[in-house]
Amino acid sequence: MDITREQLLTPVEVSKEKVEIPELGGHIWIKGMTAAGRSRFERQFQSATGKSSVRKISEIRERLVIACACDENGKSLFTEEDIKSLGKQSIGIIERIVNAAQRICIMTDEDVEALAKNSEEVDEIS
Repeated sequence: MDITREQLLTPVEVSKEKVEIPELGGHIWIKGMTAAGRSRFERQFQSATGKSSVRKISEIRERLVIACACDENGKSLFTEEDIKSLGKQSIGIIERIVNAAQRICIMTDEDVEALAKNSEEVDEIS
């Protein structure tokens, strides 16, 4: 069956997935991205010169958690103000969330590497 223009232009609800975090005794929800949301996520890594920001690339895990972690209703749990706190969390917990976010957002390792390509020094990584 051919899909009509109207069908393709009608937004479909993004996927959502529950990720168990046994270390914290519960779970977290991860939501997918729309095409516009993915573009916004990728743009935040670009500096004014169009090159990738080393500082922001170093925060890619935390930024992906911020973009995708949500409550059961899809409301975001974190903001950019939470980057440093998320960076202090166990890598096992963060990586489990990141892996789910990459899967649900169809974000490959190559996509992540492309964000880091042509990076320039803008701030020291702390």
